Amino acid sequence: MSKSETLSHVNDDGILSVARKPEILVDLREGFFRTCALVFAGLFVYRGISHLMLDPTRLNVALVATSEILTFTWLLLSRRPQVRDWNPLTVIVSVIASFGVGFITFEPGVAIITVYVAAPLQALALGFVIWGKISLGRSFAILPGNRGVMTGGAYRLVRHPIYSGYLVGHLLFLLSAFSFYNLAVYAVITFFQMHRILREEALLAATPEYRDYMKRVHYRLYYGIV
Repeated sequence: MSKSETLSHVNDDGILSVARKPEILVDLREGFFRTCALVFAGLFVYRGISHLMLDPTRLNVALVATSEILTFTWLLLSRRPQVRDWNPLTVIVSVIASFGVGFITFEPGVAIITVYVAAPLQALALGFVIWGKISLGRSFAILPGNRGVMTGGAYRLVRHPIYSGYLVGHLLFLLSAFSFYNLAVYAVITFFQMHRILREEALLAATPEYRDYMKRVHYRLYYGIV
């Protein structure tokens, strides 16, 4: 190889290295974020299983823990988005909306409705979440991001089926194990979840495909309601 060819090869490698730096930083940031989220979810699941071992009749706890296990699994399998909202406020809101449930207490509390009424309805809500995640495939995420517009499966009914299932499941668990502490936690989660939905739609609405989708599917969470 001539001297000029050698210099050209070194320069090319240097240019490629510089070009790769932003991508490497994004990968590191993505990996750190996912690791923190998974550790938090894992600790929550551990707490839920511990309580369930003490009282196996707590079906509402089992369903909440199962929901977080699914979040844990889908997050591991998800693919990186084309565009993701890394705004610090959005990160904080999204993390609290997704993992704020980890701050709830599993103490029995006051049963406004019995666990035997709440649990089957929780299971239905969880089933809707699962349907939404299957419809979404590997495009599941904690932060708002653009992984393409999903219009099939549960997304034919509402624009955010996973969130709608979570919110119903949260309400049913609260009613079956009510405490003012859990009420406060779920109120914060719900508020941030609404903010997260609006941020996600603002990001996706930058594409004509999603604007067309919004015209076809009018309801965000519950068909015929909102």
